[in-house]
Amino acid sequence: MVATFKIITSSLAFASPRSMPPLSSDNDVASYKQKHKSTYGAKQNHPTTYDDNPVFKGPLQLQQTESPDLHRNRIHHFYCDNDQLCKYLDKEDNIPTRITSSTSTNTILKAICDHLARSNAPVDIKEVTESMEFYLRSGKRLIGAAKRVLQNNAEDTSNSQRTITIKDLCCGHGLTGMLFLACLPPGRIQNTTIQTILVDQTEPQSHSILRDCISEICPWISEETVTFISSPLEEYTLNEVKDEDGATIVISTHACGSLTDRVIEYGITNAVSSLAVMPCCYTGTDRGAPYGIRRMLGVSLSADIRRSFHLQDHDYHVDFASIPKAITPMNRIILAERRI
Repeated sequence: MVATFKIITSSLAFASPRSMPPLSSDNDVASYKQKHKSTYGAKQNHPTTYDDNPVFKGPLQLQQTESPDLHRNRIHHFYCDNDQLCKYLDKEDNIPTRITSSTSTNTILKAICDHLARSNAPVDIKEVTESMEFYLRSGKRLIGAAKRVLQNNAEDTSNSQRTITIKDLCCGHGLTGMLFLACLPPGRIQNTTIQTILVDQTEPQSHSILRDCISEICPWISEETVTFISSPLEEYTLNEVKDEDGATIVISTHACGSLTDRVIEYGITNAVSSLAVMPCCYTGTDRGAPYGIRRMLGVSLSADIRRSFHLQDHDYHVDFASIPKAITPMNRIILAERRI
C-alpha cells in the first residue's frame, strides 16, 4: 500500500504546474501580437456585432411604415412634405456645393440629394436612401480591398497604371454605381483612375437624366467615366474581358432570386477584389443548404449562409451588413473581400 502511494505521489509531482514551462511574459505576448497581424481583425468600419435594423447613416431618413412601398414617391415630393428639407428646394438661395478631393462623403451625398430634389429628378426617395445606405455600409471596405489589390499588383509588375472599376450589375437606373463614383472625387485615391460600368437588360430613360443631374454636383461623373451596357447578365459575363492589372468591385442591389447567385459567380470567376450584394426574391435560392438549417433559419438566411460559404471556399473573407428596414425588409448585405 505504501509503495503504491509513493508511485501516485511521485506521478502527481511530475505533473505539477511547478514543473511546467513558465508562462510568456508581457513582452513576449506583445512581440507575438506585433508579428502576427490579421488584415481582417476588428477595426473601424468592421463592426464587431451585427444589427439587422441599424439607424440611418446618410443625410436622409425615412420613417418606419406598414409598407416600404409608401416611400415610393419622388424625392422632390419628399422634400416638399418635410418642413426642414423644403428650404433646400429654392434654386436661387442654394448654390451647389463645390466638391474637392477632401470633401466628406456625407457632404457629397447631401449635395447630390438636394440637387436631385431641386431638379425633380425621376427617382423615388426609397431608391435614393437605399443606394446611399448601401454605399455607406459597404463602400469603405470594398474600396479598401481594391486598394490592397492595386498595391499587390504594383509589387508584382512595373505597370504604373492603376484603375479601379466599379461594376453595378442588374443596376436598374444605375444610381448606386454612380454614387460610388461620386464619393470618390479625383485625387481621393492618388494615381488611380476610377470608372463605373452599369449593366442591365435595357437602359431606362431615367439613367441619363440622373447621370447629368449628378454631374452638375460631381463633374467627374460623365459619359467617359460612366458606361451603361444594355445586355442580359449571362451575355455580358460571357463576352466581358477581364482586366488583369486593375482592381474590380462588383455590386448589386436587389438582383432578383438566382440573379444574385450569378452575380456572385461572376465575381468568383473573375477574381474581383471585392463584392457586395443585397439579395431579394429568395424563393428556391436556399437549395443546397442542409434541411435542418432551412427549417430552423428560414429560406432567406439559409440562402445567404450558403452563398457565404461558397465565397469563403473561393478565398473571400465574408461578412454581413444591413441597411435600415424602413427602406426595405430585404436589407441584408453580403460583403466579400478577396484574400491576397
